[in-house]
Amino acid sequence: MPPDLTSPRVLLIHYTSPSVQGGVEQVMAAHATALLEAGARVTVLAGRGRAVPRGVTLARIPLVSSTHPAVLRDLRALARGDVTPAHARLVARLVNKLLPLFARADVAVVHNVMTMHKSLALTAAMALLAAEGRTPVIAWTHDLAWLDARYARERHRGLPWDLIARALPGVRYVAVSDERARQLARLARIPRRRIAVVPNGIDLTLRLGLSPAGGRLAERLGLLDADPLLLLPARLTRRKRVEVAIDAMRELRRRGHAPALVITGSPGPHNVANRAYADDLARRAARVPGVHLLHALGVRPSDRVMADLYALADAVVLPSEGEGFGIPVLEAGAHGVPVICSGIPTLRALAGPSATYVDPAADGAAIARAIERRLGSDPVARLRRRAKEHAWPRILRDQVVPLVLGRRR
Repeated sequence: MPPDLTSPRVLLIHYTSPSVQGGVEQVMAAHATALLEAGARVTVLAGRGRAVPRGVTLARIPLVSSTHPAVLRDLRALARGDVTPAHARLVARLVNKLLPLFARADVAVVHNVMTMHKSLALTAAMALLAAEGRTPVIAWTHDLAWLDARYARERHRGLPWDLIARALPGVRYVAVSDERARQLARLARIPRRRIAVVPNGIDLTLRLGLSPAGGRLAERLGLLDADPLLLLPARLTRRKRVEVAIDAMRELRRRGHAPALVITGSPGPHNVANRAYADDLARRAARVPGVHLLHALGVRPSDRVMADLYALADAVVLPSEGEGFGIPVLEAGAHGVPVICSGIPTLRALAGPSATYVDPAADGAAIARAIERRLGSDPVARLRRRAKEHAWPRILRDQVVPLVLGRRR
């Protein structure tokens, strides 16, 4: 939804903007884009950098940069343990420059500044603005300078160093991992339950090299939310036993999973009975959530989109009662995707000990159990599924946007 004058105003703050290459900057870019798409008016406040996600406003104040000459002079003095008069003047200058932006914001999200020492003057300015209580401040914690041995010589007791080692009034803390949250709770002496954990994510469509068409199909069908995502790349003929894979989906749901099954083929062209079989499968698919019969949806996937589906899949399922060769087994192998298939000679000859086999007459329950066993015991498959859990769309939709905008799901 496009923002308007009634939309919430979000201020995202870091030393540098998303145009500067870095982990924090890329996280901030993902947050900015998601908040904008959720209808917020988003401003990125940074000391360096130019480009920000389209539609996001950039407020560039050079003094916010960790490499500004005045900040570097202050950092060198503080590293020696000297709090000079110039430090107080720098804090006052920053407050003066930040105050108008804070006054126009409904919430300020500060990345790393509240727990790092790269500009303690900026940390002090943020602390003063947060203490006023006019604008809620969220400290998004990626790193903790106070616990990093590399910075031991630059840390000293007392102010302003203590600002990054204690919970500040008017600041809500968020950590990017459970470990960071535990460390922060111990350091700042605050209850662990007061620190929200919101993990970082990855752009899965980019990392998997999905085509635009594949990405759109994945979004349309909600494939990134499936756990597990199963692929059945086969013609719609009775010997493929597609209906048993649909039954396995129903069983997986009964067992507490949230699976999806993508069936890619169309009816075999040489037997008119295949049309009736395809119609029967469409009726079955409509009764089981998460079953996507592409033929019934009017989708004829190209070779490129098929490659995308293999890249997305957690497993390939082939419950056929007979095969002449079994190309999907090799395609799954090329993508490193586990295979659960009938233990017929043709498929055994191709996959050897690398596939998980079921009886050629196995029912849906037996296939569901085989899928559970394989995906539960395969460490690569488990890590792939963890990566999917950390795809940005899910984290942004379910955690970042509700937390920042105060919306309950």
